[in-house]
Amino acid sequence: MTRFISPNAIINGYVDDSIILGRTIIGAETLIERNVIIGHPVEKTLRSLIDAGKFDLKRCSESSRGAKIGKRCIIRSGTVIYENAVIGDYVRTGHNVLIREGSIIGEGSLIGTGAILDGSVKIGNHVKIQSNAYLPHLTIIEDDVFIAPNVCFTNDPYPQSERLTGVKVEKEAIICANATLLPGIRIGKRSVVGAGSVVTKSVPDDSVVLGNPARFHMSRGEFDKKRDLWEKH
Repeated sequence: MTRFISPNAIINGYVDDSIILGRTIIGAETLIERNVIIGHPVEKTLRSLIDAGKFDLKRCSESSRGAKIGKRCIIRSGTVIYENAVIGDYVRTGHNVLIREGSIIGEGSLIGTGAILDGSVKIGNHVKIQSNAYLPHLTIIEDDVFIAPNVCFTNDPYPQSERLTGVKVEKEAIICANATLLPGIRIGKRSVVGAGSVVTKSVPDDSVVLGNPARFHMSRGEFDKKRDLWEKH
């Protein structure tokens, strides 16, 4: 990748051979590894540049509003972060992560390898999103949530409709591997969604659900006791 740093960017961290576009701000002691793009323009901007015959890195950079990345982050190689994304302090990404325009990620969160935030997605503080999770436009994840690998969130009840509705996951919930969450549902505080479940309706606080469709299985208190026993043995 050709290294390109926008003259309008503010860089307080370390940037390897990567592309930094627009009015991007990178906080102190943040590491941007090689082959990263930050401030990627939205499709409308790209189309207008192509139609005008003015498509090159310099003009892309001039057209980009840039992204904001906090201090002491690690953005690993292959990551693409679109313009207008805001990333808090101490955030880490795995490799080949996609973060689309308008997404917000709170401090101390982890976005795992191959994860996709495909639109304006709001991630709270100290959230862990594991590899290959898919979070579309309008998804909201509150603080201290854990999302296991290959979890798929959805936002369109009748594809391809023009009315989207996102999933909301409340504080300290756990979504286990390969679960699918249907549009518009709420996962309550401290709830757990079992591996491979298909969640078709909202889940109450402190509940463990599993299956297809997901149904109540136990309380979060029972789940925590089972986990404690497992850890002791």
